[in-house]
Amino acid sequence: MKAIETFYNGYRFRSRLEARWAVFMDSCGIRYEYEPEGFEVDNWRYLPDFYLPAYKYWLEIKPTLPEEIEETMYGTVARK
Repeated sequence: MKAIETFYNGYRFRSRLEARWAVFMDSCGIRYEYEPEGFEVDNWRYLPDFYLPAYKYWLEIKPTLPEEIEETMYGTVARK
């Protein structure tokens, strides 16, 4: 299924799911920056969805659990 680009709060989100998370963070008073910076790791490009400056934390939004390569690249991911 193709993501639906969504405009919210001055940002152009690549998907409605990302926009929904932005709405949630706004309602909780959590300041965020959307796709502020990309990285290149071992010739592999990565653009995290959100940066939470107050927590110095990067947040990646996915509709499913991460792929094995994503866990390898970004570290352990909390699971239920």
